[in-house]
Amino acid sequence: MKEKNILEALSDIRDEYIEEARTTKLKKHTNSWRRMAAIAACAILVIAISGIFIIENFYPFGGSSGGFGHDEGTGFMSYAGPVFPLTLSEPDNTITASRILQYDFSLPHADSIRVWGADVTDSYILANSSAEEKRIKAIYPFAGSFSELYKQMPVIYVDGHALLPTLYAGGYAIALDDNDKAAHLKLKMFKSSRWEDYKNLLKDGQYQKNALAPYPDLSQKVTVYTFSDFKAPEGYTAATQAICFTIDPDKTSILKYGFNGGEFGENGFRRYSYFVPNAREKGILSKKMLIVIGDDITEYSLQGYKTGDCSKGNELEGVSCTVERSERILSELISEIVDDYFTHSDYNDDPAIPRQMVAGVLSDFMQTVVLTGSEKLKYPSEMIEDYISEVLHRQRVFYLVFEAAIPAGESIHIKAEMYKEPSYDYTCSDKGSKGIQGYEMVTRLGSNLHFDSITAEIASFEFIKIVRQNFGFDKASGISKVTLDPNVEHYYLEIRALEISQSGGQGN
Repeated sequence: MKEKNILEALSDIRDEYIEEARTTKLKKHTNSWRRMAAIAACAILVIAISGIFIIENFYPFGGSSGGFGHDEGTGFMSYAGPVFPLTLSEPDNTITASRILQYDFSLPHADSIRVWGADVTDSYILANSSAEEKRIKAIYPFAGSFSELYKQMPVIYVDGHALLPTLYAGGYAIALDDNDKAAHLKLKMFKSSRWEDYKNLLKDGQYQKNALAPYPDLSQKVTVYTFSDFKAPEGYTAATQAICFTIDPDKTSILKYGFNGGEFGENGFRRYSYFVPNAREKGILSKKMLIVIGDDITEYSLQGYKTGDCSKGNELEGVSCTVERSERILSELISEIVDDYFTHSDYNDDPAIPRQMVAGVLSDFMQTVVLTGSEKLKYPSEMIEDYISEVLHRQRVFYLVFEAAIPAGESIHIKAEMYKEPSYDYTCSDKGSKGIQGYEMVTRLGSNLHFDSITAEIASFEFIKIVRQNFGFDKASGISKVTLDPNVEHYYLEIRALEISQSGGQGN
């Protein structure tokens, strides 16, 4: 890893880590076993991926014109994305749909003091007006990330029976700079702060099409140097080993896994280092690999150091390891690395994240974002751990795919139940929207269904105050159910949670 100063490192802390403590989930869901079963079943399926790749700015759609809400130019700092509509794999004009979206803001815990998030039920009646039975393949999209999949993944029911649909994960795609088609791409990741970002992502259908396509096959051969049998003198808890060599950067690129430091010198000099693993330490990646793309390295030297400082005078004798050189197929290597990463991370005991799918999405990420040609990298980091982190934490659209039959002249009921976190601004925000929770739906984005009616309702007003909306709910008048216009693309609801007294009543 290229050296960063402390300020750069601190400024690069992910948003989701900053707010992790405040957004600890307050809800316990009775359908969690179904969600876990669905995810586990998906893990053994052949899953497809694709992607979105945004250029120019790290937060390409961020910014604010002041205040809060969703007028043009504004958005939440942490954006959860809208609830998307059901669609079919193939359009069918003999099938019509009605939709009811319900938000439930009731509190499940007696010790909770405020609502955080909503239980959402997105229901559909699909009617078959033809004289023959229709077998459909339905697709239900939802916004989320692998790291939060355990609580974001909807449970799908057809006529009251829970299904185990196939899960697909959208990924990345390349975009050209409109100002200069020949310009070198500035490689930045998709991060949405308002619903229009998803509109741009999904409107032409290509993102969904790519998501349902097969994994890319990274069949190229790479040279791998694997480090094992580590030894270091007792008493040096930060004992470090470094490998040095010289490459031609135009002919060789290096990827690394399990290394802690790196140094780039003149004339292609490289020095990569790692803390010598201690078997008693948790969270230390057991595998140490240098992956050479392009021309192989010719000579290298190994040197031990007392600490991570690889300066002259800090050398330490008695540090050793075994280095094994091999030629590998990149796709096979990726699966091995992902498995090792999970084994030594906090995600190891999380059954909600299908490792096979993560490896596939990582392959897509590397093919689309990391690799250009056979030798040169186009991504600023050489660390495969960084790639895995991007795959796990970046927001994307997932798809649940399932089949159903609609008898001639009859209808079926499809229901998606999910917990939906709100969009919000961070505690340190000065935008004026502190404490506001945002919830959104889109009526037809990405869907080929014809909706005869769309209805939205709130199950309970008791613990919330509506701040802004375009649904038409009215707490004072008791209007909790409204009919929506299918021609309005986007509906939003912004609330402030009311504090609940210990007796369960409404507080301040």
